[in-house]
Amino acid sequence: MKFAVEDPRRVALLVIDMENDFVKPGAPMQVPMAYDMVPRLKKLLEACREKGATVIYTSHVHSKDRGDMGLMADFWEPIGNQTALVDGTEGIEIFEELAPKEGELLIKKHRYSAFYNTDLETQLRNRGIDTLIITGTVTNMCCESTARDAQFRDYRVIFVSDATGTMDHPDLGAGAMTAEDVQQSTLTSLSFCIAEIASADEVMDKLKNADVTVS
Repeated sequence: MKFAVEDPRRVALLVIDMENDFVKPGAPMQVPMAYDMVPRLKKLLEACREKGATVIYTSHVHSKDRGDMGLMADFWEPIGNQTALVDGTEGIEIFEELAPKEGELLIKKHRYSAFYNTDLETQLRNRGIDTLIITGTVTNMCCESTARDAQFRDYRVIFVSDATGTMDHPDLGAGAMTAEDVQQSTLTSLSFCIAEIASADEVMDKLKNADVTVS
């Protein structure tokens, strides 16, 4: 599946959870692949802004009173012991090199999908968005969950292969996988029935060929 970008004003770039606790070196939930792809994502952000696409950030957060954790605390020790992703801390702020510009949306979420219990869909519908470019971390968790929820809602999804990032997975009963293998497996699965898979350069080419530029 290949999607043309005819009018960037109907496109939204989703920057999923590129917050300090995932991206900053030495952070409690650091995803090295996410840090490594920051320069590519930065270029893509600039291209989207130049063409007038909507830019929306998400940040995964949990309150200090633990009332929104649910089973997240069982799967992620840093969430359970509140050493990461605590609302109101520096850790949930977007990594400085990718910081939102004035007027760009930042949506806080408590589960993997950016659609779950947020106003993301309302924001997209009110802006006439029909195509989503998905970037960020973690590829096979928050990014993939958001992509699937978007496709279920009939958005065209472009999933950026080299501006999403994951981590090595240990053997928890199903075998271990390297970050590279997890990335490839996720991209292959999504390409089959959910999204177009494209590199950051390919997405920028789509935008370059569109006929709308914001001065």
